Amino acid sequence: MKRDFNKYINHLTEEELREELERLYGRFPVLREYYRMELGDPKVVIDKYKDALRKVFFPARGRGKRGRSQSRKIIKKFAEVSIHPKDLVELHFYRAELMAEYLGARRVDSEAYHDSTVKAFQEACELAEREVLLDYFAEGARLLAELFERERRDHRYSFYPTYRQYWDGRPE
Repeated sequence: MKRDFNKYINHLTEEELREELERLYGRFPVLREYYRMELGDPKVVIDKYKDALRKVFFPARGRGKRGRSQSRKIIKKFAEVSIHPKDLVELHFYRAELMAEYLGARRVDSEAYHDSTVKAFQEACELAEREVLLDYFAEGARLLAELFERERRDHRYSFYPTYRQYWDGRPE
């Protein structure tokens, strides 16, 4: 498929390539989002996705849902347009933060929800390590671990073991 695509674009003139890009830009919203990140202020797009995540857990009306699967879909959609790995890691940590806030705000006792929140934090930490961004997110992760300790209802769950694994156990 890639070879066919390369063959196709290699035979196009510069003008035809421009027209093709304009057509694709007009047709696919994901491409518009990508170029908004690439050419504009990425913070605007990131904030849009953060707002969408917040609305999943804390809608303007009603109690909201626990939003785990919906929030995953939002992050997956962002990953399609994300340019910088740091932005994707930031969104993963933000999801874990919202889940921790939800625990306290809605007084959730569910063992499964606590477990899922801990896993969301672990995923964010793993991604930060994979993208070599642990130093950048160290302070935020520590504050997030403290938030979870305050908000959790089931004291068998904690972010601290994961936090220690990624930050306290590392050589300087």
